[in-house]
Amino acid sequence: MELHVVPRLGLDLGTGKTALAAGKKIAYSEPTMLVAESKSHRVLYYGAAAAERVGKLGPGSEMIRPVERGAIADYAATRFLLRKVFYRAMRPPRVLKPMVVAAVPVRLNSVEERALCDAAREAGAGQIYLVPCNLASYVAVSKNANDPRGSLVVDIGSGVTDISVLASNEIIVGRTLEHGGDDLTALVQRVLEMSFGVVTSRDEAIRAKINIGAIPRADEKVIVKQAKMQGEAGTREVKVPQESISEFMIQSLKPLFDGILDALEETPPELYEDIYFRGMFLTGGGSRLKGLARLLEERLQLKVNPVDEPELSVIRGIGQILADFGKFREFFRHHVTF
Repeated sequence: MELHVVPRLGLDLGTGKTALAAGKKIAYSEPTMLVAESKSHRVLYYGAAAAERVGKLGPGSEMIRPVERGAIADYAATRFLLRKVFYRAMRPPRVLKPMVVAAVPVRLNSVEERALCDAAREAGAGQIYLVPCNLASYVAVSKNANDPRGSLVVDIGSGVTDISVLASNEIIVGRTLEHGGDDLTALVQRVLEMSFGVVTSRDEAIRAKINIGAIPRADEKVIVKQAKMQGEAGTREVKVPQESISEFMIQSLKPLFDGILDALEETPPELYEDIYFRGMFLTGGGSRLKGLARLLEERLQLKVNPVDEPELSVIRGIGQILADFGKFREFFRHHVTF
């Protein structure tokens, strides 16, 4: 392990969650959300404290989700959030600016990359290195770093899905789909409202999505809480058919199936053979959808390797990269950015 004086932090700034690693330790992992005053834009809460106030805000406050589709949508809010999490992760006296290794979607463009680097630098970072999310996940889940055999890693986040074929710590084929867990949540909300007349909050739609999954079950029903309407004293519970919602969710996964097949079509034959025998790694919080692994195995005829706590794969991989930085440095998209 290398000796170093400058603090080293790993960053996974996702649409749904932000995680920070200090060495191999995960120092922060909370929702990418902020609550601010509508007029002054003064931030009142961030992270888990902001998430707790979803659906409970008064007329003078607003909820901000500063990252959309894996890219910064609100620069000032992102800079504020990064400043707070950097400060929390560093030990006193916090004199030296930390070197930051940040995970990014495979197909993040140069303008979006610059926005992330600028926001991190203004939040207190020193040198900034960028690493594709799937390379970080691969480092976390692979038993043999720098393995020359082909590996297929599919990372399903809230806003985007990264699909990559890797070998020897390099991405051979990579693509980013603008499709993730948030799209399934929005779909569940639409189906409940349009098919059953049930209006739900985003949090309740997420709970329904998790309970229903991608496993159609005939004659089963799921209980959903109807959002409080004006003049009503409280929420009411409604039973809706599980099977019909699950089938809609499976149909909406077509971009994922097509994206994986397209990536495999571009894969060199020798690496495709490795993947056929080794299977694929499914990471990211969206991979926890019940029945998804089995559905992928049936549709793609590929084994899906189980991953413990898949939502933490990226930040754990970055932690390993920080611990052995010299070994991985040559594989970064940029050696030193901006």
